[in-house]
Amino acid sequence: MKIITSVVFESYNPRKDKSITLRFSTGEKTPDEIKAFHTLLDQYGYLCFKPNDKLTDKEVGDIDSLDTDLYDNPKTQSQRLRNVLYLLHKQDSQGFNEFKDYYQNHTDKIIEHYKSKLDKETL
Repeated sequence: MKIITSVVFESYNPRKDKSITLRFSTGEKTPDEIKAFHTLLDQYGYLCFKPNDKLTDKEVGDIDSLDTDLYDNPKTQSQRLRNVLYLLHKQDSQGFNEFKDYYQNHTDKIIEHYKSKLDKETL
C-alpha cells in the first residue's frame, strides 16, 4: 500500500539522535483515506516531497522501484549493535555505572579486534 497525496510541509524538529521529525498536513480526507494513513502507522518507507508540482508517472515508478531492506530490518546495523549492547549492560553492567562508558569500552574492544586482523601496511 502507498499513499500519494498533496501536503503542506509545516515544520521539522531535530532530535537528540540527529534524526529529524517532519510535520506535514493535508486537506480534508475521506474515511477511506484516513484508514489508509492509519494502516501505515509505524511502517518504514520512503517519503518524496516535491513542491508545487504533481509527481509524474516516471517519478512514481522510480519511487516504486527503490530497493530497501527497511521492510526486513528497520534498524541499521549500528542501531542493532547499540541496542544489543544496551541489553547486555542492563543484564550485567560489568562495573560500568553509565551505559555510555560501557558502550565506549565494548565498541573499542570490537574495533581493536578487527584492527588486529588488518595488515600492518593498511594502518
